[in-house]
Amino acid sequence: MSIDALLKFYIGQGLRQDAAKLFGDRLLETTSAVLARHINSQEEISNILQEIQAEVAR
Repeated sequence: MSIDALLKFYIGQGLRQDAAKLFGDRLLETTSAVLARHINSQEEISNILQEIQAEVAR
């Protein structure tokens, strides 16, 4: 594998990871906003978001 191909591979991999993280962050922010419209307790919203993050980390 050439150096150029290797660099493109690693750069692409990094960009994909960054895009996935941004998507995940945006999804959690949107989820939080939707929950806030339906649930009055900020503590309950935080608990739900923590549970979602724990499930995703598995």
